[in-house]
Amino acid sequence: MVVVVELSIIPLGEGPSVGRYLAHAVRALEGFGVKFEVTPMSTVFEAEDVEGAFEVAKAAHEAVFLGTDGKVKRVITTVKVDDRRDVEKGMEEKVRSMMEAVEAEEQD
Repeated sequence: MVVVVELSIIPLGEGPSVGRYLAHAVRALEGFGVKFEVTPMSTVFEAEDVEGAFEVAKAAHEAVFLGTDGKVKRVITTVKVDDRRDVEKGMEEKVRSMMEAVEAEEQD
């Protein structure tokens, strides 16, 4: 089974540019060895199950606090979980399916 997760982490009170803080969250994802993609607004990753998904999300959230040695005092984290159990579709398959629908619409 593949669970697709959208993760958005926002360190508050640290100014308009927060990439240096979010880098710690990305390192946490790398540490888990999950497939992930960083986008301009969030990060999407795959996990084997819901429990694993939340474990990875928690680690990324905590990494922002831990990696900044207490500089970051407040973090807002939003997690969306796509847990589909009738077929196994990961991130790439979902994007491919959407692009095929767009192409089909253009041909109509």
